[in-house]
Amino acid sequence: MNPSSTTPLSAERPASPNHHIPGYARTKACVIFVGLLVAGLGFSQLWTPLRLLWRGESTIAEAIRVVKVIPGLPDLVLTTDPMIQAEVERRERSAVFWNEFRFQTTAGRTVQVRAPVGNHSRPLYPLVSLDGLPTVDRVCFDPTQPERAIFPLVVSTWLAPGMIFFCGLLATLIGSFLLYWADKPIELPHLPPPAK
Repeated sequence: MNPSSTTPLSAERPASPNHHIPGYARTKACVIFVGLLVAGLGFSQLWTPLRLLWRGESTIAEAIRVVKVIPGLPDLVLTTDPMIQAEVERRERSAVFWNEFRFQTTAGRTVQVRAPVGNHSRPLYPLVSLDGLPTVDRVCFDPTQPERAIFPLVVSTWLAPGMIFFCGLLATLIGSFLLYWADKPIELPHLPPPAK
């Protein structure tokens, strides 16, 4: 009996010398899994802003005060821009300035909310604009719970969760591409023999 006729196909060489099989399919599947987890985390952070933007009500909110928060000290409420300028921090990085806004719902209820993003050196908004008018910004809120509000024009509302979602999606796409080619022979370019 010819011994070569009994050799299983799996024992044969997987590719010719002119081909390469990348392999590592399990590792690439793990990349997809981790990418999906990261994308899910980012989307979970984006869900509330997206839901309020799509299903909530929108109106204009007016900046009414700034609250300066330093751990271990009582909160300091600032109601004018000169007071804010006197409290601007250039060294104390643990201080956080929070803008607080007031808006009115369609039902006539007046609601005060704190901007979801604070700043360490100075507030994100002054209380009075360059025109001498109160600072305003668009706010989207849940009609049943107006205290649940977002400021869609603030970049920080979308930046961090958007980057997390994008990185997870990118890792998933790259992992899927690598997994697709993991067990497929890839033809190598023909290289001429070195000149003697």
